[in-house]
Amino acid sequence: MGEIILGIEVSNPGAGTHRPGVCVARWDAGRFTVLASDVVRVSARGGHDDDLMPAIDRMFRHAGLSPQTCELSRVAVSAGPGGYTSVRVACAVGKMIAEATGARCVSVGSAMVALRSAPEASQRGRVCVLLASKGDSAWGQVFSDGIATDEGRVLDPEQLGTIIDDGLRVIIADHHLPSKMRDIAGQRGVRIEPAVFDAEACARLGIEGAAIDPADLTPIYPREPDAVTLWRKRKGAGG
Repeated sequence: MGEIILGIEVSNPGAGTHRPGVCVARWDAGRFTVLASDVVRVSARGGHDDDLMPAIDRMFRHAGLSPQTCELSRVAVSAGPGGYTSVRVACAVGKMIAEATGARCVSVGSAMVALRSAPEASQRGRVCVLLASKGDSAWGQVFSDGIATDEGRVLDPEQLGTIIDDGLRVIIADHHLPSKMRDIAGQRGVRIEPAVFDAEACARLGIEGAAIDPADLTPIYPREPDAVTLWRKRKGAGG
């Protein structure tokens, strides 16, 4: 029978190449087999929380499985960085399913999903995945032959230039990448690969990742949420 894995990848619904989706697969004796997948329909409001659970239900029905009876082994969630609401909802749904079924829970970094979803040639050597752009900055994580060399941090254009000068081959980023960062990459001959976020890649990474308590599954936010920043300012002004 092997292990049954659910992958949830809805982290970056605003990315031009992102199709929010879910995937259920079997891992047995080193063989990964996709049993079914489904696309999460994004509403006109820009959210997807109204369709995530229905998409999971549609997918399991298509595969002829039920989360309650198929002995679901793992729930892998692409936890960010990404859209504030999208990663929050994904983590809440992943927690709920893991708690209800007894499945192990795996937090998967969305940068790793983007890396694994890229062409194999773009995964080799020194690669930087840039996500969650804001103003002239973006959250970046550097990988060397598929292994993360840091935990990721918010970078400005000058810091990206330093990383490029340290032997960077490829940048993986969505269409929100700041123009200053695109210009620096172009001037220094670094190729920019469009970021793709694939639920199958998330499920595969769920096999490799360490299981955590579902209660510990939390979104990866690159910056303090604007609402929290505003609250701090108001509290400071009132104090």
